[in-house]
Amino acid sequence: MRKRWLHFLWLVVFALVMAIVGYALGSWKGSIVHAAGPQDSPDYSGRLVQGTVPKSYGRIAAVIPDQIGTGLVFEDAEGVLRFVSMTGMKEGELARYDGTPTRGGIPKSYGHLVGAVVNPKGTGLVFEDSAGVIRFVTMTGKMEGELTRN
Repeated sequence: MRKRWLHFLWLVVFALVMAIVGYALGSWKGSIVHAAGPQDSPDYSGRLVQGTVPKSYGRIAAVIPDQIGTGLVFEDAEGVLRFVSMTGMKEGELARYDGTPTRGGIPKSYGHLVGAVVNPKGTGLVFEDSAGVIRFVTMTGKMEGELTRN
């Protein structure tokens, strides 16, 4: 009987020691993190970002999140797509073609750019032509899907 109590006592002591060690290790590195708005972050200067974009870039067709902030996608009268940062810096251009495919270009027959989507696989462009056909195209010009409207 005495041996049984001794085993029980050791079990209780071991459980208490483990609970104390677990509490100490669990609370040692604990921290609470709250999201802060841009005005609360230490690197926010409060200045407006100003840049210039040539009118020849055409109309703004889409806005996408970019690696350095917000990206704007412009489409000119010939259908050329230009990717511009909020500072006005041109980040890229995607040509359009009528007959002979160009490297990385998109056919003009796809219509006008109506939107852009950013996902883990990359940026996708959404075009709609005059017949109402909606096409989903990658930045490399590969068509991934098509919707027709009735």
